[in-house]
Amino acid sequence: MKIGIKEAVSGFMQNFDKRAKVILATIGLYNFSGSLPSNYSQLYVSSLGADALQMGTLYSIGQLVYCAISAPMGWFIDRHGIKRGILLGLLLSAVVSAIYSNAVSWLMLIPAMIIYQISFNMIYSLPDMVLIESIKPEKRGQSIGFARTIGAIPSIFTPIIASAIVIAFGGISAQGIRPLYTIQMFLTLIIAVFVAFTMKSPRDQPATKKASNGMNLIEGFRELFKGEKGLKKWTVIMSLWYFASSLSIMYIPLWMVNVKGADPYILGTMSTLSMGISTFLQVPVGRLADKIGRKRAYYVLRPLSYLGTLILLFAPAPDWLIIAGILGAMGLMQGIGILSSIPFMTMYWELVPTEKRGRWFGFTGIFNTFMTIPAFLLGGLLWEMGMMELVILLPVFIELFVVIPILSKIPDTLGRSN
Repeated sequence: MKIGIKEAVSGFMQNFDKRAKVILATIGLYNFSGSLPSNYSQLYVSSLGADALQMGTLYSIGQLVYCAISAPMGWFIDRHGIKRGILLGLLLSAVVSAIYSNAVSWLMLIPAMIIYQISFNMIYSLPDMVLIESIKPEKRGQSIGFARTIGAIPSIFTPIIASAIVIAFGGISAQGIRPLYTIQMFLTLIIAVFVAFTMKSPRDQPATKKASNGMNLIEGFRELFKGEKGLKKWTVIMSLWYFASSLSIMYIPLWMVNVKGADPYILGTMSTLSMGISTFLQVPVGRLADKIGRKRAYYVLRPLSYLGTLILLFAPAPDWLIIAGILGAMGLMQGIGILSSIPFMTMYWELVPTEKRGRWFGFTGIFNTFMTIPAFLLGGLLWEMGMMELVILLPVFIELFVVIPILSKIPDTLGRSN
């Protein structure tokens, strides 16, 4: 058995070049760092005095700024390479952690939320570009699943560690949560140094001669759509997908703690189990996407998120939240249901050729971000009006009756070359 596992791992590793292997290590280290305060971010903002509507406004400000810079950022990546983008994202992430760890009022988090949107999208999206470029189309799903398995392993026990730290420093309060951000800041700086010294630039030269001569930003994005099909429909799909997730993502921790009575032990156990189970299902899910197609794999997995949402909504006791976490509720970025992001994001990157992926990332970022702004505000408004159940349930309706019908009209990308 040990030999079989060793051979399997060795086989997957052969699919990655040296850049991709550095990315694997980077993802794992950053996931560990990023997971520390993940269950407590909204609770921390709330403990600093922000109500639900103010929280929605806070996140919307950050999204609005990112919306403005998303396109230039994508153009920059196509022109200057992914390594610089990842390094910039890591340094900005460390700044965010520093601001959070020293905040005494929720208003102090405004610049942090602006910077966070930039760093988050760079760190979690750009590594996929490196992986997609280094993997053959017929093995992309399972190889990306393997990459995410390796990347997630270090963070499996992070929720338990985080809950122990929070309890040691005073429980679910600003004082108890604050040390998580201090630790996160130092870890992120270490990761940035690692990337700077070990990762070679994926593109030593700009993607095109025009880019190297200073391609006009508008001209570059016009070229994005030439010869490509389904990009406009996919832009609508992703925008609605982000809108649906953003409606509830900030309020699920509040729902679990303030409404369902979850304590740090429940949150830690739920996250550890859900991350552990979903981590080791990444490769089978990727293999499924390579076998039956990206869309069909998404259709198979996504309903588990809908079921998890219903359990989250109607849980009769806090222990039931663990089941919701394992299945993965809408807006809860963990559990089996979130594995649907593997075929979804694989298809997203395969829709365009390599030299256009930076601009594709920047272009979709505009609309994805723009749609999250009203979602955050609507979620906060509904929450303050006492419609908490609607905030949890509405994302399911949006996906079922709007996103899925549009997705059904786009051809699958399985087997497409670069």
